[in-house]
Amino acid sequence: MKLRARHLDMESGGKYIAVINDEDAAGLGVSPLERVIARNGRRHVTCIINTSSKFVRKGEIFLYSETAEALDTRKGCILEVEPREELVSKAYIRKKIDGRELSEEESRKIIYDVMERKLNDLEIAALITAFHIRGMTLEESYYFSKTMIETSKKLHFPGTVVDKHSVGGVPGDKTSMVLVPAVASMGLTMPKTSSRSITSPAGTSDRMEVLAPVEHSADSIRRIVKKCNACLVWGGAMDLAPADDLLIRVEHPLALDPFLLPSVMSKKKVAGSKYVAIDIPRGPETKIKTNEEAERLAKDFISLGKRLGISVDCAITRGDQPIGHAIGPALEAREALETLMGRGPEDLVNKVASIGGLLLQMVRKGNHRTIMETLECGGAEKKMRQIIKAQGGNADIMPEDIPYARYKREVKSDKSGIVGSISNKSLVSISNSAGTPKDKLSGIFLHKKIGDSVRKGEALFTIYSEKKEKSRKAFSKARLQETYGILSHGGSKMLIESVR
Repeated sequence: MKLRARHLDMESGGKYIAVINDEDAAGLGVSPLERVIARNGRRHVTCIINTSSKFVRKGEIFLYSETAEALDTRKGCILEVEPREELVSKAYIRKKIDGRELSEEESRKIIYDVMERKLNDLEIAALITAFHIRGMTLEESYYFSKTMIETSKKLHFPGTVVDKHSVGGVPGDKTSMVLVPAVASMGLTMPKTSSRSITSPAGTSDRMEVLAPVEHSADSIRRIVKKCNACLVWGGAMDLAPADDLLIRVEHPLALDPFLLPSVMSKKKVAGSKYVAIDIPRGPETKIKTNEEAERLAKDFISLGKRLGISVDCAITRGDQPIGHAIGPALEAREALETLMGRGPEDLVNKVASIGGLLLQMVRKGNHRTIMETLECGGAEKKMRQIIKAQGGNADIMPEDIPYARYKREVKSDKSGIVGSISNKSLVSISNSAGTPKDKLSGIFLHKKIGDSVRKGEALFTIYSEKKEKSRKAFSKARLQETYGILSHGGSKMLIESVR
């Protein structure tokens, strides 16, 4: 069918979407949310179709911005539009729903169809749900990793390339911002590409962006790493693993993460990492609840790493409370800078030393004491300021140069005792109500951690917000939720267990 192109001048969030008249849809034999192939000469894309009886006239096709750009259309040009044949990858998704293992070719076909946007969000959600319920075997993890690597841009850096990744689930975890410059100051190459947060108070890129720009091209990153042998940048700016990014876009709203292993390991491989330390926080409100789960996941990471040519070691870390005292991009950036200057919280310093030491042991360049020494002598701080400058920030920035949000409210204890527990989920919910991660100055500062004594009426934490209404909303939520458990006894120290 020939249809005349019209431009909507509206973005669709990276999807290829077009709108046609109801009668044309009937002629093509397609319904809303089904796919058609639109061609403009040699260019073609698979589009999600919406239909209209009034908005679009018969013989026309309205293109969203991404679709128009992909087809390189001008207004009024004629497109060839035809229904898309049934995708074989949909049969493979049904196979996984039935609980059967996918082959390498089946896994490969699914990833290519995801990357080429041939599968819609409902079909991808079905895929993700199937793997969440049925589980992903180590063979399937390897097949998906291989294809994600195959379809990704590759980065190559000189020297011994190392990296770390946290499975996540713990607010306030600014470990990477301290660990990267500490490890890089030892002469190792650490090109850290990180994510932005979607639902948590801050991702590493959100924190780093307070100190320096994080959106850099692949060429820019190579220049930064050549100068500093490290970087702290947003991976999404480089389109490192396009298929994985499309899967993550659907995983987040579902709060599911079945592609964890191939997602992490494929990105480490395309960034050229030879040695990787995996941080696996374990706690009642983290992704990993028990030691048994953590040890099983650690063994899977190590096994998959071997098959991909990456040496992997894992640390099972305490995840029952935030790391340090700060939650939220600006507050965490301030605390990370203070830690590099020798006045950071003990639990953060210990975690950096333990995981950084694990990496140094893997390459036989030291241990946790070596990391402590570079933090104490100022080597890590000097390296961080070099990275900040190379990425376009102010190398002379001090913690006090980072402002606090305009509105603040203290949440006080209604009884005396010992802090026995802290709800990470509650703190994340309150912090997001205050405006994180979008409002960078918003967040929470904890005055009390597990094991600390508290008196009735004493502040447990302070909520910071850039907007008055969000401040009020966050405070109201804090009063309704039981965030702290106050006991007459308790307390423990950060525990880190190495799994080899």
